[in-house]
Amino acid sequence: MRRGWSVFVISALLCAIPSAPAAAAPAEAPSRADHLAAALRRDPVYVTDHSPRSLPPDAAARIRASAARLGGPVYVAVTPTTGVGPWNPGDSLAALLHDRMRRDGVYIVVAPRGGDGEARQFGAGRRLPLKDAWLAAEFESASDASAPDVIARFVDIALSGRAEERRRHPRPAPRSKTRVALDAYDAADRRADRAEKAAFGGGAALSGLPILALLVGFRVRRARRARR
Repeated sequence: MRRGWSVFVISALLCAIPSAPAAAAPAEAPSRADHLAAALRRDPVYVTDHSPRSLPPDAAARIRASAARLGGPVYVAVTPTTGVGPWNPGDSLAALLHDRMRRDGVYIVVAPRGGDGEARQFGAGRRLPLKDAWLAAEFESASDASAPDVIARFVDIALSGRAEERRRHPRPAPRSKTRVALDAYDAADRRADRAEKAAFGGGAALSGLPILALLVGFRVRRARRARR
C-alpha cells in the first residue's frame, strides 16, 4: 500500500513540474533576394563590389543616368548571379525582387559583364517594350560589354519605338576589346612578315650583282678573244 502511495506521489510531483518550452525553430536565413531588396530600398541602383575588373569606376553614375531616361521608378541590381539560386537559376530574380520590395516600376537585373540579365515592368504606367529592347541590346553589344554599356543601349532601344525591329534585325555588335587587340597583333605580325620578305628579296638582289658583273666580264673577254 505504501509503495503504491509513493508511486502516486512521485507521479503527481513530476506532472506538476513545468515542462521546458520546446526549442523555437531557427529563423530562415535571409536569402540573396532579401539582401538585394534591402539594398534597393536604400538605393535604387545596386552595383556589386565583387567584380571590380568588370565594371568601370563610374558604373553606378552611368546606370543612374540611363535609368532616369525611362521615367518612373527604376530599380537596377548589378549582381554576378542573375538567377534565383542553384536549384532554379532560370527563375526571374527581377520578379522575386518585386515580391520582396512590393513597389511597382521597372526592375533590371544584370551581370557585371552585361551578357546575362533581364528587364521587367510591374504595375501601371507607360508600357515599354522591355523584353524586345533587352534582347536587342544583348545582340548588339560586344561580348565583353559592361553592365552600364548594355543598360545604356537597352534604354536607347526601348525609347526608339523600334525595339521589336531591332530584336528581329539587330545591328552588328562591335568587336570586343580582346578581339581588337588580337586583330591589331595579327596586323602587326603581317606587316613584319612583309617587311622581312622585302628585306630578304632586296638582299638577294644586291648579292647577285657581283655575280652578274663577273658573268658580263667573262662574256666580254671571250668576245675579244674570238675577234683576235
